Amino acid sequence: MFTTSRVQLNPDYLDYLETELDHLLKRRYFNGTVMVAHNGTQAFNKSYGNANFRQRIPLDKKNNVYQLASVGKQFTAFSVLILYEKGLLELDDKVHTYIEDFPYDNITVRQLLNHTSGLQNYFYLIDNYWIHEHLPTHHDMLQLIKKHSLPLNFTPGRRFSYSNTGYAFLAMIVEKISGESFAEFTQNHIFNPLKMENSFVFDAQTGLPGDEKDYTLARGHQRWGRSFRVIPVDYIDGVSGDKGVFSSAEDLLIWDNALENNILVSQESKEMAFERARLRSGYAVNYGFGFRLRKQNNNDVLYHNGWWKGFRTAYLRLPDNTLLVILNNTNASINGLERQIQTIIARSPFKIIEEESEDLMAISHSMD
Repeated sequence: MFTTSRVQLNPDYLDYLETELDHLLKRRYFNGTVMVAHNGTQAFNKSYGNANFRQRIPLDKKNNVYQLASVGKQFTAFSVLILYEKGLLELDDKVHTYIEDFPYDNITVRQLLNHTSGLQNYFYLIDNYWIHEHLPTHHDMLQLIKKHSLPLNFTPGRRFSYSNTGYAFLAMIVEKISGESFAEFTQNHIFNPLKMENSFVFDAQTGLPGDEKDYTLARGHQRWGRSFRVIPVDYIDGVSGDKGVFSSAEDLLIWDNALENNILVSQESKEMAFERARLRSGYAVNYGFGFRLRKQNNNDVLYHNGWWKGFRTAYLRLPDNTLLVILNNTNASINGLERQIQTIIARSPFKIIEEESEDLMAISHSMD
Protein backbone atom coordinates (compact mmCIF):
# COMPACT_ATOMS: atom_id res chain seq x y z
CA MET A 1 0.00 0.00 0.00
CA PHE A 2 1.91 2.93 -1.33
CA THR A 3 1.37 6.38 0.10
CA THR A 4 1.42 9.09 -2.56
CA SER A 5 0.64 12.79 -2.47
CA ARG A 6 -2.30 12.06 -4.81
CA VAL A 7 -4.34 10.48 -2.01
CA GLN A 8 -6.02 12.40 0.77
CA LEU A 9 -8.46 10.80 3.17
CA ASN A 10 -11.80 12.56 3.59
CA PRO A 11 -11.89 14.42 6.96
CA ASP A 12 -15.57 13.53 7.38
CA TYR A 13 -14.68 9.86 6.96
CA LEU A 14 -11.90 10.18 9.56
CA ASP A 15 -14.35 11.74 12.04
CA TYR A 16 -16.84 8.98 11.29
CA LEU A 17 -14.26 6.25 12.01
CA GLU A 18 -13.16 7.98 15.20
CA THR A 19 -16.73 8.06 16.50
CA GLU A 20 -17.84 4.60 15.39
CA LEU A 21 -14.69 2.62 16.19
CA ASP A 22 -14.13 4.40 19.48
CA HIS A 23 -17.66 3.44 20.53
CA LEU A 24 -17.19 -0.17 19.39
CA LEU A 25 -13.83 -0.71 21.08
CA LYS A 26 -14.91 0.86 24.37
CA ARG A 27 -18.10 -1.21 24.36
CA ARG A 28 -15.99 -4.37 23.95
CA TYR A 29 -13.59 -3.25 26.75
CA PHE A 30 -10.80 -3.66 24.21
CA ASN A 31 -7.22 -3.44 25.53
CA GLY A 32 -4.68 -2.78 22.80
CA THR A 33 -4.25 -0.95 19.50
CA VAL A 34 -6.36 -0.90 16.34
CA MET A 35 -5.25 0.63 13.04
CA VAL A 36 -7.13 1.11 9.79
CA ALA A 37 -5.24 2.40 6.74
CA HIS A 38 -6.23 3.05 3.13
CA ASN A 39 -3.68 3.26 0.31
CA GLY A 40 -0.88 3.40 2.86
CA THR A 41 -2.38 6.29 4.85
CA GLN A 42 -3.63 5.91 8.43
CA ALA A 43 -7.35 6.51 8.82
CA PHE A 44 -7.64 5.34 12.43
CA ASN A 45 -4.96 4.44 14.95
CA LYS A 46 -5.78 4.37 18.62
CA SER A 47 -4.74 2.52 21.76
CA TYR A 48 -6.89 1.58 24.75
CA GLY A 49 -6.07 0.37 28.24
CA ASN A 50 -2.72 -0.66 29.71
CA ALA A 51 0.63 -1.91 28.49
CA ASN A 52 1.23 -3.28 31.99
CA PHE A 53 -1.69 -3.60 34.40
CA ARG A 54 0.45 -4.23 37.47
CA GLN A 55 2.60 -1.15 36.94
CA ARG A 56 -0.33 0.80 35.51
CA ILE A 57 1.58 1.79 32.39
CA PRO A 58 -0.98 3.02 29.87
CA LEU A 59 -1.01 2.32 26.15
CA ASP A 60 -0.75 5.99 25.31
CA LYS A 61 2.09 6.18 22.80
CA LYS A 62 2.12 5.61 19.07
CA ASN A 63 5.03 3.20 19.35
CA ASN A 64 3.40 0.59 21.57
CA VAL A 65 5.13 -2.72 20.81
CA TYR A 66 3.35 -6.08 20.91
CA GLN A 67 4.29 -9.71 20.48
CA LEU A 68 2.74 -10.53 17.09
CA ALA A 69 2.45 -14.28 17.77
CA SER A 70 1.70 -16.12 14.51
CA VAL A 71 1.18 -12.86 12.60
CA GLY A 72 4.99 -12.78 12.63
CA LYS A 73 5.20 -15.86 10.39
CA GLN A 74 5.15 -13.57 7.35
CA PHE A 75 8.53 -12.15 8.41
CA THR A 76 9.94 -15.67 8.57
CA ALA A 77 8.57 -16.45 5.12
CA PHE A 78 9.99 -13.30 3.59
CA SER A 79 13.36 -13.88 5.24
CA VAL A 80 13.45 -17.15 3.30
CA LEU A 81 12.41 -15.36 0.10
CA ILE A 82 15.20 -12.81 0.57
CA LEU A 83 17.70 -15.68 0.64
CA TYR A 84 15.96 -17.28 -2.34
CA GLU A 85 16.35 -14.11 -4.39
CA LYS A 86 20.02 -13.97 -3.47
CA GLY A 87 20.41 -17.46 -4.93
CA LEU A 88 21.31 -18.96 -1.56
CA LEU A 89 18.50 -21.54 -1.44
CA GLU A 90 15.87 -23.18 -3.61
CA LEU A 91 12.35 -23.61 -2.33
CA ASP A 92 12.06 -27.20 -3.53
CA ASP A 93 15.36 -28.29 -1.97
CA LYS A 94 15.16 -30.79 0.84
CA VAL A 95 15.50 -29.26 4.30
CA HIS A 96 18.47 -31.52 5.14
CA THR A 97 20.39 -29.66 2.39
CA TYR A 98 20.67 -26.76 4.85
CA ILE A 99 20.28 -28.51 8.22
CA GLU A 100 22.59 -31.51 7.95
CA ASP A 101 21.21 -33.53 10.88
CA PHE A 102 17.55 -32.83 10.08
CA PRO A 103 16.00 -36.26 10.69
CA TYR A 104 13.48 -36.30 7.83
CA ASP A 105 14.81 -36.79 4.31
CA ASN A 106 11.65 -36.06 2.32
CA ILE A 107 10.56 -32.56 3.48
CA THR A 108 11.20 -29.51 1.31
CA VAL A 109 11.59 -25.85 2.24
CA ARG A 110 8.37 -25.09 0.36
CA GLN A 111 6.48 -27.64 2.46
CA LEU A 112 7.65 -25.90 5.62
CA LEU A 113 6.41 -22.59 4.20
CA ASN A 114 2.93 -23.82 3.33
CA HIS A 115 2.37 -26.19 6.29
CA THR A 116 2.31 -29.42 4.31
CA SER A 117 5.37 -31.03 5.93
CA GLY A 118 3.62 -33.33 8.43
CA LEU A 119 5.89 -32.26 11.30
CA GLN A 120 4.58 -32.69 14.83
CA ASN A 121 4.41 -29.76 17.25
CA TYR A 122 7.64 -29.23 19.20
CA PHE A 123 5.80 -27.58 22.13
CA TYR A 124 5.12 -30.93 23.76
CA LEU A 125 8.81 -31.85 23.83
CA ILE A 126 9.92 -28.61 25.45
CA ASP A 127 7.06 -28.68 27.95
CA ASN A 128 7.88 -32.23 29.02
CA TYR A 129 11.59 -32.82 28.41
CA TRP A 130 13.45 -29.50 28.62
CA ILE A 131 15.37 -29.61 31.92
CA HIS A 132 17.93 -26.83 31.50
CA GLU A 133 17.74 -23.35 32.99
CA HIS A 134 18.52 -21.45 29.78
CA LEU A 135 15.94 -20.87 27.07
CA PRO A 136 16.17 -23.46 24.28
CA THR A 137 17.44 -22.50 20.82
CA HIS A 138 16.54 -23.88 17.40
CA HIS A 139 19.41 -26.35 17.78
CA ASP A 140 18.01 -27.53 21.10
CA MET A 141 14.60 -28.02 19.50
CA LEU A 142 16.19 -30.14 16.76
CA GLN A 143 18.05 -32.30 19.27
CA LEU A 144 14.85 -32.97 21.23
CA ILE A 145 13.03 -34.02 18.06
CA LYS A 146 15.89 -36.34 17.11
CA LYS A 147 16.22 -37.82 20.58
CA HIS A 148 12.52 -38.68 20.83
CA SER A 149 12.24 -39.85 17.21
CA LEU A 150 9.01 -38.04 16.46
CA PRO A 151 7.25 -39.61 13.48
CA LEU A 152 5.59 -37.44 10.83
CA ASN A 153 1.84 -37.01 11.00
CA PHE A 154 1.55 -37.74 7.27
CA THR A 155 3.65 -38.03 4.11
CA PRO A 156 4.90 -34.54 3.19
CA GLY A 157 2.74 -32.85 0.60
CA ARG A 158 -0.31 -35.06 1.20
CA ARG A 159 -2.16 -32.79 3.60
CA PHE A 160 -2.26 -29.30 5.09
CA SER A 161 -1.71 -29.12 8.84
CA TYR A 162 -0.70 -25.85 10.50
CA SER A 163 2.82 -26.31 11.88
CA ASN A 164 4.70 -24.07 14.29
CA THR A 165 7.57 -26.54 14.07
CA GLY A 166 7.92 -25.93 10.35
CA TYR A 167 8.33 -22.19 10.82
CA ALA A 168 10.82 -22.67 13.64
CA PHE A 169 12.91 -24.78 11.24
CA LEU A 170 12.61 -22.07 8.58
CA ALA A 171 14.19 -19.64 11.05
CA MET A 172 16.93 -22.20 11.64
CA ILE A 173 17.54 -22.44 7.88
CA VAL A 174 17.91 -18.66 7.77
CA GLU A 175 20.49 -18.90 10.56
CA LYS A 176 22.41 -21.72 8.87
CA ILE A 177 22.65 -19.93 5.51
CA SER A 178 23.27 -16.38 6.75
CA GLY A 179 25.53 -17.11 9.72
CA GLU A 180 23.38 -14.70 11.76
CA SER A 181 20.84 -15.43 14.45
CA PHE A 182 17.27 -15.11 13.23
CA ALA A 183 16.91 -11.97 15.35
CA GLU A 184 20.02 -10.46 13.73
CA PHE A 185 18.94 -11.41 10.22
CA THR A 186 15.50 -9.82 10.50
CA GLN A 187 17.02 -6.72 12.05
CA ASN A 188 19.72 -6.36 9.38
CA HIS A 189 17.69 -7.33 6.31
CA ILE A 190 14.13 -6.25 7.12
CA PHE A 191 13.63 -3.92 10.08
CA ASN A 192 16.65 -1.64 9.67
CA PRO A 193 16.37 -1.21 5.88
CA LEU A 194 12.67 -0.38 6.18
CA LYS A 195 13.24 1.85 9.24
CA MET A 196 10.87 -0.25 11.33
CA GLU A 197 12.38 1.22 14.48
CA ASN A 198 10.03 -0.46 16.95
CA SER A 199 10.35 -4.01 15.61
CA PHE A 200 12.59 -6.87 16.68
CA VAL A 201 12.69 -10.63 17.21
CA PHE A 202 13.02 -12.00 20.72
CA ASP A 203 16.45 -13.62 21.07
CA ALA A 204 16.91 -16.52 23.48
CA GLN A 205 20.49 -15.42 24.15
CA THR A 206 19.96 -11.69 24.73
CA GLY A 207 16.27 -11.40 25.69
CA LEU A 208 14.33 -8.21 25.00
CA PRO A 209 16.39 -5.35 23.53
CA GLY A 210 17.25 -2.15 25.37
CA ASP A 211 15.59 -0.68 28.41
CA GLU A 212 12.30 0.35 26.82
CA LYS A 213 13.22 4.04 26.82
CA ASP A 214 12.19 4.47 23.20
CA TYR A 215 9.10 2.30 23.12
CA THR A 216 6.35 1.04 25.39
CA LEU A 217 6.40 -2.75 25.47
CA ALA A 218 2.93 -4.19 25.90
CA ARG A 219 3.17 -7.16 28.24
CA GLY A 220 0.97 -10.19 27.67
CA HIS A 221 -1.73 -10.63 30.34
CA GLN A 222 -4.24 -13.21 31.44
CA ARG A 223 -7.37 -12.69 33.51
CA TRP A 224 -6.70 -12.96 37.26
CA GLY A 225 -9.70 -12.28 39.46
CA ARG A 226 -11.06 -8.87 38.55
CA SER A 227 -7.91 -7.76 36.79
CA PHE A 228 -5.04 -9.22 34.75
CA ARG A 229 -1.59 -10.52 35.59
CA VAL A 230 1.51 -10.43 33.41
CA ILE A 231 2.44 -13.72 31.76
CA PRO A 232 6.19 -14.26 32.20
CA VAL A 233 8.62 -15.42 29.54
CA ASP A 234 8.79 -19.22 29.47
CA TYR A 235 10.90 -21.87 27.76
CA ILE A 236 8.93 -22.07 24.53
CA ASP A 237 9.65 -18.36 23.99
CA GLY A 238 13.25 -19.31 23.28
CA VAL A 239 12.39 -20.68 19.83
CA SER A 240 11.44 -18.13 17.16
CA GLY A 241 10.24 -18.11 13.58
CA ASP A 242 6.82 -19.43 14.46
CA LYS A 243 6.40 -16.48 16.87
CA GLY A 244 8.70 -14.07 18.70
CA VAL A 245 8.37 -11.02 16.42
CA PHE A 246 7.54 -7.80 18.26
CA SER A 247 6.25 -4.77 16.38
CA SER A 248 3.92 -1.76 16.46
CA ALA A 249 0.92 -0.87 14.34
CA GLU A 250 2.90 1.95 12.71
CA ASP A 251 5.73 -0.40 11.78
CA LEU A 252 3.27 -2.89 10.32
CA LEU A 253 2.00 -0.14 8.03
CA ILE A 254 5.59 0.46 6.91
CA TRP A 255 5.90 -3.27 6.29
CA ASP A 256 2.65 -3.34 4.33
CA ASN A 257 3.88 -0.49 2.12
CA ALA A 258 7.07 -2.45 1.50
CA LEU A 259 5.05 -5.50 0.46
CA GLU A 260 2.86 -3.46 -1.86
CA ASN A 261 5.85 -1.88 -3.58
CA ASN A 262 8.16 -4.93 -3.68
CA ILE A 263 10.87 -3.20 -1.67
CA LEU A 264 12.48 -6.35 -0.26
CA VAL A 265 11.61 -8.98 -2.85
CA SER A 266 10.37 -8.96 -6.43
CA GLN A 267 6.77 -9.04 -7.60
CA GLU A 268 7.30 -12.63 -8.71
CA SER A 269 8.46 -13.78 -5.29
CA LYS A 270 5.68 -11.89 -3.56
CA GLU A 271 3.10 -13.53 -5.79
CA MET A 272 4.41 -16.94 -4.74
CA ALA A 273 3.85 -15.97 -1.11
CA PHE A 274 0.33 -14.79 -1.89
CA GLU A 275 -0.69 -17.90 -3.88
CA ARG A 276 -2.54 -20.88 -2.50
CA ALA A 277 -0.34 -23.92 -1.95
CA ARG A 278 -1.18 -27.14 -3.75
CA LEU A 279 -1.06 -30.63 -2.36
CA ARG A 280 0.29 -33.58 -4.35
CA SER A 281 -3.29 -34.28 -5.40
CA GLY A 282 -3.52 -30.81 -6.93
CA TYR A 283 -5.97 -29.61 -4.30
CA ALA A 284 -5.41 -25.96 -3.32
CA VAL A 285 -5.22 -25.00 0.35
CA ASN A 286 -5.93 -21.56 1.76
CA TYR A 287 -2.36 -20.78 2.76
CA GLY A 288 0.59 -19.27 0.93
CA PHE A 289 3.91 -18.39 2.58
CA GLY A 290 3.15 -16.85 5.99
CA PHE A 291 -0.33 -15.75 4.91
CA ARG A 292 -3.76 -17.32 5.10
CA LEU A 293 -6.18 -16.59 2.25
CA ARG A 294 -9.95 -16.40 2.02
CA LYS A 295 -12.47 -15.19 -0.51
CA GLN A 296 -14.50 -12.11 0.32
CA ASN A 297 -16.86 -10.66 -2.30
CA ASN A 298 -14.92 -12.58 -4.96
CA ASN A 299 -11.65 -10.99 -3.84
CA ASP A 300 -8.77 -12.59 -1.99
CA VAL A 301 -8.13 -11.38 1.54
CA LEU A 302 -4.62 -12.08 2.83
CA TYR A 303 -4.51 -12.30 6.59
CA HIS A 304 -3.10 -13.98 9.64
CA ASN A 305 -4.27 -14.23 13.22
CA GLY A 306 -2.08 -14.82 16.23
CA TRP A 307 -2.38 -16.04 19.79
CA TRP A 308 0.45 -16.41 22.25
CA LYS A 309 0.88 -15.96 26.00
CA GLY A 310 -1.62 -13.16 26.53
CA PHE A 311 -1.47 -11.66 23.04
CA ARG A 312 -4.19 -11.91 20.40
CA THR A 313 -3.44 -10.28 17.06
CA ALA A 314 -4.80 -9.92 13.53
CA TYR A 315 -3.32 -8.52 10.33
CA LEU A 316 -5.57 -8.24 7.26
CA ARG A 317 -4.78 -6.98 3.74
CA LEU A 318 -8.31 -6.27 2.56
CA PRO A 319 -9.54 -5.40 -0.94
CA ASP A 320 -9.29 -1.78 -2.14
CA ASN A 321 -5.86 -1.33 -0.52
CA THR A 322 -7.19 -1.40 3.02
CA LEU A 323 -5.08 -2.61 5.94
CA LEU A 324 -6.53 -3.61 9.30
CA VAL A 325 -4.28 -4.31 12.30
CA ILE A 326 -5.57 -5.49 15.68
CA LEU A 327 -3.08 -5.88 18.54
CA ASN A 328 -4.39 -7.02 21.93
CA ASN A 329 -2.19 -7.75 24.95
CA THR A 330 -4.70 -9.72 27.02
CA ASN A 331 -6.18 -13.17 26.57
CA ALA A 332 -9.61 -11.62 25.98
CA SER A 333 -11.17 -12.79 22.74
CA ILE A 334 -11.09 -10.58 19.65
CA ASN A 335 -13.34 -12.96 17.72
CA GLY A 336 -15.68 -11.08 15.43
CA LEU A 337 -13.93 -7.74 15.94
CA GLU A 338 -12.45 -7.62 12.44
CA ARG A 339 -15.88 -8.22 10.91
CA GLN A 340 -17.41 -5.49 13.05
CA ILE A 341 -14.71 -3.04 11.94
CA GLN A 342 -15.17 -3.99 8.29
CA THR A 343 -18.91 -3.40 8.64
CA ILE A 344 -18.28 0.08 10.02
CA ILE A 345 -15.94 0.87 7.14
CA ALA A 346 -18.39 -0.46 4.55
CA ARG A 347 -21.38 1.52 5.81
CA SER A 348 -19.57 4.85 5.86
CA PRO A 349 -21.72 7.57 4.25
CA PHE A 350 -18.57 9.38 3.13
CA LYS A 351 -16.09 8.71 0.35
CA ILE A 352 -12.97 7.17 1.81
CA ILE A 353 -10.56 8.96 -0.51
CA GLU A 354 -10.71 12.46 -1.96
CA GLU A 355 -10.22 13.06 -5.68
CA GLU A 356 -6.80 13.95 -7.02
CA SER A 357 -5.95 17.65 -6.88
CA GLU A 358 -5.85 19.59 -10.13
CA ASP A 359 -2.10 20.21 -10.12
CA LEU A 360 -1.43 16.50 -9.72
CA MET A 361 -3.88 15.73 -12.48
CA ALA A 362 -1.97 18.16 -14.68
CA ILE A 363 1.28 16.40 -13.85
CA SER A 364 -0.32 13.09 -14.69
CA HIS A 365 -1.55 14.37 -18.07
CA SER A 366 1.86 15.85 -18.88
CA MET A 367 3.42 12.41 -18.45
CA ASP A 368 1.00 10.68 -20.90
